[in-house]
Amino acid sequence: MTNGSSVVRVKLGQGISYFREVVVETRKVRWPNRKELTSYTITVVLVCLVMFLLTYGFDVLVTKGFQALGIGN
Repeated sequence: MTNGSSVVRVKLGQGISYFREVVVETRKVRWPNRKELTSYTITVVLVCLVMFLLTYGFDVLVTKGFQALGIGN
């Protein structure tokens, strides 16, 4: 039968090992420079804007279509 304190030590050791591995993997990441980050941010904002406009436009068309058929308000 295992001792409660040994289980705690094993779990603590696993947690420390996990965070050490996180640090190792984070160091392998290629972080974007300022120019790339700005470019990526602008791209994301524009894609979100386009998707919003498409969704809004589709919603307006469907609503008008239902109103033309006499369905809804």
